[in-house]
Formats: sequence, structure tokens, C-alpha cells
Amino acid sequence: MDRRCDRRRHPPAADVSTTTEHRTREPVQESPSLDVGKALRADPRAMAVRFAAGALTSIVAGVLTLLAGPRIGGIMLAFPAILVASLTLIYREEDAHEAREDARGAIAGGVALTAFAVVFTALVGHTSGPVTLLIAAVAWLAVALGLYRALWWR
Repeated sequence: MDRRCDRRRHPPAADVSTTTEHRTREPVQESPSLDVGKALRADPRAMAVRFAAGALTSIVAGVLTLLAGPRIGGIMLAFPAILVASLTLIYREEDAHEAREDARGAIAGGVALTAFAVVFTALVGHTSGPVTLLIAAVAWLAVALGLYRALWWR
């Protein structure tokens, strides 16, 4: 079912009140999928905005790396470069519920990536490179699937 047409359950984007917050724990009505046709119909202007936001974030990270060192620049690179632009476009073109779902997905992905980094950092130098990468990837997958199950798969 296309949620954009069902405005009875989801208020218009301008109505972002605390009364809609209870829906953040509701299961998603549709399963994740890939629709190549939909990707090919993407709005070129929206894609340009996303590209510009990502490029700007990368430039800021590069400048911070030069000014403050790689540790600070690396933190900026962890920021999802196109998340802000994407959430803004989703909020404007669809609704707050869709933007909130995308934000939840980004947070879950960030937590899983953090698990990867922690495991990788703990193992690097103690095991071979491929084994370290494999174990860190398994940790990422376990955390990502666990969060997906906890947040959406009910």
C-alpha cells in the first residue's frame, strides 16, 4: 500500500505534534525492497541537493582534518553526508512519518557501524587482517539485524 495516499493514518507534513509520536514504535506496513524503476524516476533536482550536501560535508571534514588533525576529521566523516538533505526532502515530499523512519534507519546503521569499529579496533594487530575484518563484519551484521528486528520486524 502506498502510504503517501493514505493521509488518514499519517497527518500532513506540516502537522508534527507530540500526538503522533506513539507511531514511532508501530511496525512498518511494507517490507524493504528495491525498485529500480523508482530509482530511475528520481528527481534530478533532489539528487543534486543530496549530492551538494554530501560534497559540502566531505569538504568540511577535509578542512577540519587539515586544521585539527585526522582524529577530529575522522569524526566528521562518520556523519552521514546526505542524511540531512535526504530527511528534509522526504519530510517535504512525503511526510514526517517517512522522515522519522529514515532517521531511525540511519541511527540503527550508525550503531551497527560503531559495533564494527569497536570490534575492529579491539582485534587489529592481534589477529590477521582478513580475520579481523570478517569478525568485525559479523558484529556489524548481528547488530544491524538485531536492531532491524527490534525496531521494525514485529
